[in-house]
Amino acid sequence: MQFDESYTLPVRARAAGCVILNARRQLLLVQQARSPLRGLWHLPMGRVEDGETPQEAAVREAREETGLQVDLVHFLDAYLGRYDDGGRVQRFVWLARALPGELLDPTPDAEIMDRRYFDLEDFEALYAAGQVRMHHTRLALHAALELLQRRPDLL
Repeated sequence: MQFDESYTLPVRARAAGCVILNARRQLLLVQQARSPLRGLWHLPMGRVEDGETPQEAAVREAREETGLQVDLVHFLDAYLGRYDDGGRVQRFVWLARALPGELLDPTPDAEIMDRRYFDLEDFEALYAAGQVRMHHTRLALHAALELLQRRPDLL
């Protein structure tokens, strides 16, 4: 049996981002500045531009949204999500680490109003309060933590 086009799910957009953990295994999140999602927290992530690989987009978005130059350590997963209008988005996520000497840029800008590291308990409280933009953030964090249980040498 041939799996023809009826088995394909069209994707409107592709995005890429990173789970960035510090030495204490705290998760770096950024807080959205633009409405209608203003105030919600999410992974450093954004659209894959034309001619760009998802890996390049993940590194670029981390730099643009946090000020950090990162190294992609391990691919975590590709998540399929949807927009309110039903359009699908495919999100590629890597475990990443900041390069030595890199410092988080605390300066708010038009896109990101805050950048902060969260303990797992604080993240879960944010998630329970509806302050995390996407469920994929939680899935990716837990995938990263499970990976690090098996491979602590990655960070």
